[in-house]
Amino acid sequence: MKRETKEYIHQISTGMSMGLQWGLAVLIGLAIGWWLDSVFGTTWLKLVFLVMGVIAGFRNYYRFIRQQQKEEQDKKKP
Repeated sequence: MKRETKEYIHQISTGMSMGLQWGLAVLIGLAIGWWLDSVFGTTWLKLVFLVMGVIAGFRNYYRFIRQQQKEEQDKKKP
């Protein structure tokens, strides 16, 4: 397999995993909020944990981008 093809497949799989991680962070936050709402009889915890899930998803994405930038810089160094 060509090197370009391997890089392309790696980029696609990495992008898909980032989307999955973001989606799971949001769903897990929503599920925890929903469960806590049912335990405590409230209605606002879903929203709080949904927002926390979104923040966690973006945080993961930010960390991934920083890692990718560092790897690119390391490749360019002689």
